[in-house]
Amino acid sequence: MFAFITKLLAVNEVHTALAVGSAVAVATAAVGVLTILRGQSFAGHALTDLAAVGGSAAFLLGVDQLWGFVASCVLSSLGMHAIGARRMRGRDVATGVVLGAGMGLTALFLTLARKSRSAGSSSMAVLFGSLFSIDPGITPAVVALSAFCLVVLALIWRPAVFSVSSPELAFARGVPIGALDAIFMVVLGVAVALGAVSVGAVLSTALLIGPAACALRVARTTHAAMLLSCALGVACTWAGTILSYESYNWLGGKTLSPSFCIVALVFGLYLAISAICRLSAFARKGQVAHV
Repeated sequence: MFAFITKLLAVNEVHTALAVGSAVAVATAAVGVLTILRGQSFAGHALTDLAAVGGSAAFLLGVDQLWGFVASCVLSSLGMHAIGARRMRGRDVATGVVLGAGMGLTALFLTLARKSRSAGSSSMAVLFGSLFSIDPGITPAVVALSAFCLVVLALIWRPAVFSVSSPELAFARGVPIGALDAIFMVVLGVAVALGAVSVGAVLSTALLIGPAACALRVARTTHAAMLLSCALGVACTWAGTILSYESYNWLGGKTLSPSFCIVALVFGLYLAISAICRLSAFARKGQVAHV
């Protein structure tokens, strides 16, 4: 096994994919726990649609897609904070129109980019990601942005969780709930942007919500959930990346997309944990009824 991993790490594309994917997985999984606790999974999903606008615009202008994703997600997250994410969720028609318009702009930018230069595969990477084609030069930026998310999350964790569990008491004790909301939305925007770099704008919700949802189902504390979520996110990213790379040998020269492999593993893990939790609950009910 050690020799196998060493052989994979010797391949530059795999080395970069695992380095970027691991940093992204830790950041998105940690942010995802607080996202679910705050009931803002919808905001995370909305940001993935709007992230594609920034990524496609950056691709059209010849700028690295990372900065397009970050700019679009951060600006959109601040806009959601100004409007109110819960208010947006309640206005489903208006929200659907806005998100649909965002995807329309994405289609326009990608079409213009393809007409200006031949780059169909790169345009697909905006939507569905491509860890193996990531420029190694953005690795330091990805690691720095991931560290930013983790540091800010560590600073706001206790008051943020407190404001979720007891909002009235938190307000009475002077917790700056409005400022916390704004700060968290920025962190959420950066996390979604990082996920878009890894698995694409369309699929980034899977890395944000999937590992966190699994961890929250089995962990007893929020801290344990965050650590478990990070571990699951990294495990799925590594396993999916290796599975994608090795699929070339299994499929006769064709490969499975790393984004597909990672998301499929996250989805399968969630189904497995959900089934185990339901069976455990059913078994406990049966024991109680027997007594």
